[in-house]
Amino acid sequence: MRLLRAALVAAGLAFAAGAQAQGPFAGPPEWLQGIDLTEAQQEGVLRIFAAQLPEVRSRILAARRAHERLESLALSAELDSDAARELADAEDEALDDVAQMRAEAMVQVYRLLTQAQQERLVKLRLPSF
Repeated sequence: MRLLRAALVAAGLAFAAGAQAQGPFAGPPEWLQGIDLTEAQQEGVLRIFAAQLPEVRSRILAARRAHERLESLALSAELDSDAARELADAEDEALDDVAQMRAEAMVQVYRLLTQAQQERLVKLRLPSF
């Protein structure tokens, strides 16, 4: 479970960094590479991620603060199990929120695509068995 949380932190940080780095001339997110987006679609993608950026950043910072407080608590002379559980839960909740926001953004972007683009995205991103 902690390994999953660490992966979500990394994904959340990458999501926030990518969204923050998106300027007016930035290209689409990496997971959209290989999909020829129109200028209007590119603008739509930018709007979707830009709208989420403040909340994503806030939740990542909340997770980081909870994690740092949990580490401090763990390094103190006496561990308060209840406080540790509350901090771990706060970190998990913040990371869950980021994962949910990323999924919501991906759905919004997917809806901007034509049917042919959607099919191409699925083909490029999902492993074939």
